[in-house]
Amino acid sequence: MAMQAKTYLGASILLLAALPALAEHPGDGGRDPRRHGRPTIVIEPNIDLSRRDKPDTDAPDVIMAEVSQCSATGIRLFVDCLRGNFRPVMIRRLEACVASETIPDDLTRVAACLPRPRLR
Repeated sequence: MAMQAKTYLGASILLLAALPALAEHPGDGGRDPRRHGRPTIVIEPNIDLSRRDKPDTDAPDVIMAEVSQCSATGIRLFVDCLRGNFRPVMIRRLEACVASETIPDDLTRVAACLPRPRLR
């Protein structure tokens, strides 16, 4: 127990001794006059702003484009059409709203079942 206390005390002293060296900035010596001579420590977050937003796959225009393409190619079931790109919850909602597992010939029935677009 006493050995652990000495280890923690030694580590604390080393950390306190290293703080001024870590906080040094060229020109100001690492001191901030507003902080009464204490070292300034600046932590800058690493934020990647180059990422693009993920496309909203639940957007009505995306779903309608997929359903109309499936209808044009002869795919009749919602599951077969939307399985790869959409969540099962969305597929089941469309089937429940249209009251059928097949894509209707009148695509306006599908459009009426789609969620409203999200506001950005």
